[in-house]
Amino acid sequence: MKEIELRNRLIGSLAGLYEMKAFSHLAEFLQGELHLLFFLCQNSDLEINPSILSDNLNVSRPRITAALSTLRKKGYVTMKMAEDDRRRMSVMITPEGKSFVKEKQGNIERYFDILVEGLGEANGLELIRLIELSIGTMNKGENRL
Repeated sequence: MKEIELRNRLIGSLAGLYEMKAFSHLAEFLQGELHLLFFLCQNSDLEINPSILSDNLNVSRPRITAALSTLRKKGYVTMKMAEDDRRRMSVMITPEGKSFVKEKQGNIERYFDILVEGLGEANGLELIRLIELSIGTMNKGENRL
């Protein structure tokens, strides 16, 4: 098979994955408000401010501010003055926010349980190996772009 054909088949296969409901749920965890809430859940023992969110999530400060405003209205986060610096705000996830994240995470886990069951252990491990190889290859290739 020619490299161009292989490339086009690979793009088509990945596009098919991306269009699946399971992957749209996963994408929520990788961007937007749910990504922010998931980060807060994972770091609930730390004092988090909007700058930390912006830096760690690679999202502009204005977008973090807008997301936090929406999440506050939904009752998923609260904000207060940071204890060590009154000029900064500290962001905390609420119990409702944690519950929302857990519900969404449960949905994703059920989809991937189906995938793992269908692939079996050997194919699942091979898929993980190929994905990790792909990530490494693409990271090296980005330097050439």
